[in-house]
Amino acid sequence: MRAPRPSVPTPLRHSAFRKLWSATTLAALGDAISSVALPLAAITVLGADAVQSAVLSAVIWLPSLFLAIPAGSFADRTGYHRRLMAGANLLRVAALSSAPIATALGVLSLAQLAVILAVIGLCSVLSNVSESGLFATTLPSELYVAGQAASYTGQTAALLAGPAVGGLLVQLAGVPAAIGVDAATAVAAALFLLRLRPVERLQEPSAPQSRDRRPGLAFIRRNPLIRTALAVTATGNFFNMLFLSVLVWYYVHKLSLTSAEIGFVFTAQAIGGLVGAAVAPRLARRIGLGRMLLIGCVLSHAPLLVIPAVGTTGGLVFALVVASTLLGGGGESVQDISVGSVFALVVPPHLRSQTRGAYQTVSFGLRPLGSVVGALIAATAGIPAALWIGAVGGTLACLWLLPARLLSFRGQGDPSEELESATLLPQ
Repeated sequence: MRAPRPSVPTPLRHSAFRKLWSATTLAALGDAISSVALPLAAITVLGADAVQSAVLSAVIWLPSLFLAIPAGSFADRTGYHRRLMAGANLLRVAALSSAPIATALGVLSLAQLAVILAVIGLCSVLSNVSESGLFATTLPSELYVAGQAASYTGQTAALLAGPAVGGLLVQLAGVPAAIGVDAATAVAAALFLLRLRPVERLQEPSAPQSRDRRPGLAFIRRNPLIRTALAVTATGNFFNMLFLSVLVWYYVHKLSLTSAEIGFVFTAQAIGGLVGAAVAPRLARRIGLGRMLLIGCVLSHAPLLVIPAVGTTGGLVFALVVASTLLGGGGESVQDISVGSVFALVVPPHLRSQTRGAYQTVSFGLRPLGSVVGALIAATAGIPAALWIGAVGGTLACLWLLPARLLSFRGQGDPSEELESATLLPQ
């Protein structure tokens, strides 16, 4: 007797959720491809040096610093989550399409890449603050847990495949081809969102949160758990961007990695993320969410100390880089899941877009500063010094947890259930 065929997960049977899932998975795939293609365009096509690469990496985060709070407030106040996400994808298409055209005409410049990155950063802000509000309109409440699990699986699979695809496209067909594929995924994501028909409700003007211009920021100030989580992630983001701002240049010019090898390194990070996600529920049950955040913070940065420690080239060096990135990806996943679980448990539903916008303003807003500092250190003390400072400083971000209530926070009810239902908060 044949075993019954596995059925489609229940959330994907709902048309609205299926379209949202498809859109976010495609958008994540495009982001992952561009995370390799755009830095390589600056370095290999335009000859950007380490300082210029670091400055470019800062530009994409500037919209988070200035626009995340008003975007979150607008999304919650109007209920236009779907329209904001679709418009963000179409704007991304317009920005990305300009790069292959300029390359064909021989006029692509670092200034144009900076504008493209700034527009992509704006699109990410609009999508990030809108997605959590839109999700709740696509499924009945009893399917929220399964829906979050399906969303996480799709986006993680995209992050796993994207960097390798981006690296191979750059190596085999050139930077314009990789950017073109990213633009195509954004078009497809926008089409799925435009076909989605959720129930998007406007907030009542008399609601208390509508009269407060920055309720998300006020909530973070009042809540010690979210405030500590923000301190950990913001500090980690600053040093992580200091590290990443010169990393691709270091891979290309110091370790002599090919585009395909760089793509594989980023893929290894995604594989580590899948492993971290697999062990996170058991880890939370044993030690609680706060201590899980501590482990994730240390593990996401400490293994990266291997990268500046290797100063030569060859197969062994590549293996060490892959191994350290794999461990770092696992730690990052554990950290993201623990913060996302605390966020979902503590923040009221009607404040999630606004609190997410305020959180992102601080956490993402420090990233461009980290990139600029990385460029300055690279210019004055050398690229290895910038990598050392970034890895050590990120590891020490865990010190915010030691005197805080969050360290002993375990969550409510069954920790494994909380983990599955949590909305991951981009770090």
